[in-house]
Amino acid sequence: MRRTWIAVSVVLAVAVGVPAASAQETPELDAVVARAAAELTDAYLGSLHDMMGILASTADLQVGIWGGMQPLLERFESLPVSFNVWFLLPNGSYYKVASGLASANLSDRGYFPKVMAGEATSGDLVVSRSTGRKSMVMTVPIKRSGEVIGALGATVYLDDFSALILDALEIPEGIGLYARTAEGQIALHANADLLLEAADLSGLDEAASSSATAEFLGWVFVVGPTL
Repeated sequence: MRRTWIAVSVVLAVAVGVPAASAQETPELDAVVARAAAELTDAYLGSLHDMMGILASTADLQVGIWGGMQPLLERFESLPVSFNVWFLLPNGSYYKVASGLASANLSDRGYFPKVMAGEATSGDLVVSRSTGRKSMVMTVPIKRSGEVIGALGATVYLDDFSALILDALEIPEGIGLYARTAEGQIALHANADLLLEAADLSGLDEAASSSATAEFLGWVFVVGPTL
């Protein structure tokens, strides 16, 4: 298994610009993989947020009528990242692609006043009210004639996203990877029960680990031996 880890590291070293020879030493190998995890996260989630901004500028969304935008958002939701997309109204009610008008209201969420004031948001960690799943939320305002008429939101499921990143990197037994937010919450981990918990529960030997920071969300990715 360790040979597989070394082989993956060589590929990653080329991909992220680190000399392959340095990947033979464990601490440097861990640093390569931490950076690769951060860059993969930026690629997936940064691109998703960029696409939301493009969609929010289309006539289909700026009309502000759910029936007119639902087919376009259904196609958007078919991307490889596991997420739900929704249309948020200024009163806090919202529509989801699969189920239409939701019974919950989002006006008390931290991102709500920001996006309704015209500010795009990303990185809010929540427990979804419609699914009960631990998630990360991104929103983009939808404007018509300079006025915010609603917002496009995406709920990224942290357990599925963790699996996506970990599967891509093929983390071997005895080595762990997790990501923490600036507030010290676990945002990515192989153990879904630890998501949204305090970072000191990660189960990694932090003193022997390496880390890298993702630019888009500011999450810190840590790779190292498990305790």
